Amino acid sequence: MQPLHLFDGTALTIAKIVQLSRGPGLLDLSAESWRRVAASRQVVDKQLAAGSAIYGVTTGIGSQKDVHVGDDKMADFGDRMIISEATDFPGPAAPDAAVRAMLVVLINNLAGGRTGVRPVLVQRLLKLYAAPRLPEVRLDSSFGTADLTPLSQLSLALLGRSLDSGAPILRDRFSLAPKESVSLIDNNSFALGAGALVLAEVEQLLGAFDLAAATALEGLRGGTRAQAEGAAGGYRGDGEVRSRGTVLGALKGSRLHQVGEARFLQDPLSFRSITQINGAAYEVWLWAKTQFEAEINLSADNPLVDIDSGELFTSSSMVSLLPTLSLDALRQALAKTAIQSMERALKLQSPPFSGLPVGLAADGAADGGILSINLNYIGAARMGTLMAAAAPVLLHYVGHTADGVEDVTSLLPLSVTQTETVVDRAWEAVALEMLIAVWAMARRELAIDELGPVPRLIYQTLLPLLHIGEEGERVFDMRAIVAKVRHGGLVDECLSIAAGP
Repeated sequence: MQPLHLFDGTALTIAKIVQLSRGPGLLDLSAESWRRVAASRQVVDKQLAAGSAIYGVTTGIGSQKDVHVGDDKMADFGDRMIISEATDFPGPAAPDAAVRAMLVVLINNLAGGRTGVRPVLVQRLLKLYAAPRLPEVRLDSSFGTADLTPLSQLSLALLGRSLDSGAPILRDRFSLAPKESVSLIDNNSFALGAGALVLAEVEQLLGAFDLAAATALEGLRGGTRAQAEGAAGGYRGDGEVRSRGTVLGALKGSRLHQVGEARFLQDPLSFRSITQINGAAYEVWLWAKTQFEAEINLSADNPLVDIDSGELFTSSSMVSLLPTLSLDALRQALAKTAIQSMERALKLQSPPFSGLPVGLAADGAADGGILSINLNYIGAARMGTLMAAAAPVLLHYVGHTADGVEDVTSLLPLSVTQTETVVDRAWEAVALEMLIAVWAMARRELAIDELGPVPRLIYQTLLPLLHIGEEGERVFDMRAIVAKVRHGGLVDECLSIAAGP
């Protein structure tokens, strides 16, 4: 059987992490990586044989960095460190995909050959990946200067233990050699793995915002010329080019392109600036992706091993600052994109802009339409959550821990969690814009064959889920629409249509 991936410590991508997070299988290291892992272990063994002081090996860690580990205690010091750091705290467990992504990033880190672990430990990690179930790892237990607690909880499985004292995943007992406990936990594999999964979803989300905007243009009967290349005023980056291609691809063949079809000489800015705003979000996403992939393929440990010189270097390589900064920027870009999406949705149901009854209610109805099912109120509440989560976290001050040795934090795990919240709420904004655009098209009684191919498919897919004319007779189920948009394959199909000839 061919391995799903050969790790070399330098070429792991977000796309590959997503693929490997989906299930167990066979993994391996490249021949050169196995050589480097063995060579880096030889450096550690030589330093130990020479009686060198090594942080986390012959000494304690953190505040106990100056406390010597006696020769009689060194054999089990690593195991004891993992067990001590794996403290179980109340809270939800990480999803299996996030745990598996963490494991993938950790293996890649060790495959770089700069940590000094034994090849047998790497083999143990590969065996854990191939297991049918995964260790339980708690969320919200790291502040971003090495994911000590979640990585220790993962590493319990390597020792033949489990977090809840239940049946271990790897039943045979295993002991860590000196230095290996530090190498397992002195990195940010948990936050980087979870962040990689979020970034992969953001790419699809940004495409969904373009699709929703194109559908809103149909619902408003808006102009398309503002989305053309000639209206851009010049090149603003590949993000705007990509957004323009999706929006115009979604509307190819639409009646909106005919002269005189647009209802206004000039649409509101939220419609005119679709590709400019969405394009900016694409640019920030690409920057974040670049920063994460760079960090994922760096070596993180303290101390780091240099094979060529045979030295161990004190390191702060576990301070993942740029990934945090890039996610902070991405959340703000996503928030701006979602805000404009909600503005378009509001314009679609406001008579001065839509030319339709308020709330898209039936003519002369005292109730009904969008307003009667509280979509605007619920949407505003969800946008409040989104905007609160969009605030940057990098400068949140945690304060130094213990005796002040650890006085820097990136808060990368929090940045990932907040990004997950923004993504959840942003998908709801996309679904709302699509839903309201479909409702507006239905009120206009538009000919289905005169719509662009993407708005047409969205209309045909979502219209049966709306109960236009049945408001007040049964409870409206928005969950089904969000699920269809986010997980039902609709966005993927629409993006394929928009990208086609």
